[in-house]
Amino acid sequence: MSPDPFLSTLRISMIFSCMFIAARSDFQTLSVRDMHWKIWAIPATIILALEMVSNNSGPANLMTISAMIAVFSICFYRIPDLRRFREWQIEQLTLSMIYLIGIAGILIGTIEFSDTNFVNLVLGEESNQTMLWWSSLGAILTMMLFLSAWKARIIPGGADVKALVLVTLFFPSWAFIPEQMYFSVENTFRIPPSMALFLWAGASFILAAPIIFLSNVARGDVSKAPDFKMAWHATKKPLSGIIAGPSWILTEVAGTEDEPRVVNRILPSKHSSLSNFEENLERLESMGVEEAWVATKHPFLVYLFFALIPLMLFGDPLAYLLK
Repeated sequence: MSPDPFLSTLRISMIFSCMFIAARSDFQTLSVRDMHWKIWAIPATIILALEMVSNNSGPANLMTISAMIAVFSICFYRIPDLRRFREWQIEQLTLSMIYLIGIAGILIGTIEFSDTNFVNLVLGEESNQTMLWWSSLGAILTMMLFLSAWKARIIPGGADVKALVLVTLFFPSWAFIPEQMYFSVENTFRIPPSMALFLWAGASFILAAPIIFLSNVARGDVSKAPDFKMAWHATKKPLSGIIAGPSWILTEVAGTEDEPRVVNRILPSKHSSLSNFEENLERLESMGVEEAWVATKHPFLVYLFFALIPLMLFGDPLAYLLK
């Protein structure tokens, strides 16, 4: 299946806008409202349904969209409890209908596409309807994997998981993304787009440390042995230039009142917060400190936003390794 050019452009524009707004909010306030993800899920669902209809994907594929929405809803709502059916409100009734339609789509698809040659499926040689249904099923499993990782605290950020699940709703498979500019190998197995996005973001997160270190070296802030342990994740700033915000002051006054000493912590102390921000600065000034190491909070959601660029240009990073 070739993605519709107009819908693809609209979809990509929307996911970039959605992720930019979320990343900016997470960077500035360290939070993203749940309503943000719910609102952007609406156009994601509409575009996905339109593309399914335009490609004559069949009722099973259309109904399976509800299964994806049902899994997405787990980020915000509890699964309706059948034992309390009499107490259900409109919210529970709506969710139950979404669940029923989604389950019906999976059951119909299982009957219709169970006789599938999986080698041909991986090679992209099955019918469009077959490949779309199996890729939708893969998208559902991908969403559930992200949610499980969140529950297990493997991915601690709720906003990060909601973003990845929403990206899966926007792009259930590579069939909904234009062929990557620098990806020329056909019939290569690729992991789902949202998983590839997670890998690109993870790689960017890992590369951030040496980049921060080199920038500190270039500014001449790495001159003593203790600086080496700090320069990987923090930057040195004059006290007058430090303002309250999404950051931690890692240079602190420790010890007793009789014998205070200045220390640089790799991680912020448990008592470090906005409430005692001014107090920490005053104590450092009283010790004659002019500069302090400051670690800026870099939410993973910011890396997910920037990872959209290599995702669209290069696709799946694992595919290059397999090649």
